Amino acid sequence: MKAASAALLSAVLGLLIKRHNPEGALLLGAICALGILTASLGILDGFSSLRKLFRQSFGGEAEGLLSPVLKCLAISIVSRFSAESCRDASQNAAASAVEFAGAACSLGVVLPLLVSVLKTLGGLG
Repeated sequence: MKAASAALLSAVLGLLIKRHNPEGALLLGAICALGILTASLGILDGFSSLRKLFRQSFGGEAEGLLSPVLKCLAISIVSRFSAESCRDASQNAAASAVEFAGAACSLGVVLPLLVSVLKTLGGLG
């Protein structure tokens, strides 16, 4: 609710400011989004218990399994935020490029995990 309220307030203020100062409206939106993202980081504390569970279940391989997934999630959040900021600035081509780069980076991060899973599945047969 707090995030939605802050975003709505930022949108209304942005519309009021946009007529006279479009750059200020864009900056206001970016600052609001960054503030909401920062405040939302506390929700990710639940991942510490997931990491402990992975360490207990998989031992030393836990970081190798969980790390690519968390990196992929971070890449997704950053690329989505960046692309939407570009769209707010009417830079659709840049937004598409950011989304493509995010997808390529995510694939690059997850590829070693996929190779490991395929090797494991190959060893089972």
